Amino acid sequence: MKIRLYNAKILINPNADVIDGEVCISGNKIISVGSNSDAFYAEKEIDCGGNLILSGFCNAHTHAAMCLFRGVADDLALEDWLYDCIFPMEKNLNPEDVYWGTMLQIAEFVRNGITCFADMYFFPDSVYRAANCAGLALALCCASSSMASYNVLDEIEKNYHLYSTMSERVRYFPGLHAEYTCEESLIEKVADFAIESGAKTYIHLSETLKEVGDCTVRHQGLTPPQFLHKLGFFDNGGIAAHCVYVDKDDIALMRQCGVTPVINSCSNLKLASGIAPVYSMIDSGLNPVIGTDGAASNNATSMFREMYLYSCLQKQAMKDASVVSAQQSISAATKDGYACFGFKGGEIKAGNFADLILIDLAAPNMKPASDLRKNLVYSADNSNVLMTIANGKIVYNRGEYFIGEPIDKIYKECEKRKNRLLSEANYKI
Repeated sequence: MKIRLYNAKILINPNADVIDGEVCISGNKIISVGSNSDAFYAEKEIDCGGNLILSGFCNAHTHAAMCLFRGVADDLALEDWLYDCIFPMEKNLNPEDVYWGTMLQIAEFVRNGITCFADMYFFPDSVYRAANCAGLALALCCASSSMASYNVLDEIEKNYHLYSTMSERVRYFPGLHAEYTCEESLIEKVADFAIESGAKTYIHLSETLKEVGDCTVRHQGLTPPQFLHKLGFFDNGGIAAHCVYVDKDDIALMRQCGVTPVINSCSNLKLASGIAPVYSMIDSGLNPVIGTDGAASNNATSMFREMYLYSCLQKQAMKDASVVSAQQSISAATKDGYACFGFKGGEIKAGNFADLILIDLAAPNMKPASDLRKNLVYSADNSNVLMTIANGKIVYNRGEYFIGEPIDKIYKECEKRKNRLLSEANYKI
């Protein structure tokens, strides 16, 4: 469909000034931005009412179907949360559970302006089916470990060759759950495959102080980044979730290897894991991006909340209110996120994916409009999202969802499956 969004304010990219104009879409791509285009014949014209268009958000780390576990294991220490609650429930997950859980998470994503996400979970076919149904861009990131009941390398090779050629809106990253859940031989095999295939790897990295300390004991003083580097895991670059406890040597090594850190501030705060050194990463030349982690540990998927913490936690940590600007937060949530996965999006320009959100500027939390970029990070929240467009289609519009499944059916399916999983794990809230 050809869509013309007019009478809008437009933030083309995080560092640009906001302009007045329109955005024209044909199919799933942006074809023009800015001044009026009288030559463009639109099948659908949308008056934006002077509200703000910007790129959709890229949620660079999540476990979408874990929204099934939202609220069932809160206020627990990380290891108790994971080993006593989450792992027992995950043991009974089936492909349809993951499909419906992912659909519920996608509903929340589009309500919150997220148009691209990296999912690190089970049953990738189910995740792909849900993302494709809704039209969101998807980076599939393998979450396997040495505890898997299948041949991990065979599964990674199969999925890489399947999803890497499927669509321009799907990517697959060979990876592993974490250093502490994987045997050295498995890490080496996945590293070798990534080098041979030219793919970046993906992994949870240095999330807790215990993880780092245990790794140094097991591996002659090497931290997780150093140990993975020794095995060649990052030889072709990579993406690493959390990176809470990385020191200056780890950061220098990550920059040398082309590793992108994914910061998950809300989840790491709620689980008392710590605060990632974002300022030091940026200062070293890295471009850390933003993820929400799963809704079992966050418990929301708000990129507005993540952007706020991405900036403000560093201001507190460095005792300097000038560090990590609003523009840098927006870039981490949009342009840099899309770029790290190799997607053509994250900024509004011709040829990029038509992944856009419309922000309500008439709401009191956006007034006065002194600097809209600052307001997006320090004032806005999910309630300001009026409309979300993904892959050139309206997927959310003022309380209505157009994601391929009826929202009431999604709610019903997820409630039923949550109750079954709790029962099978003998777990009571």
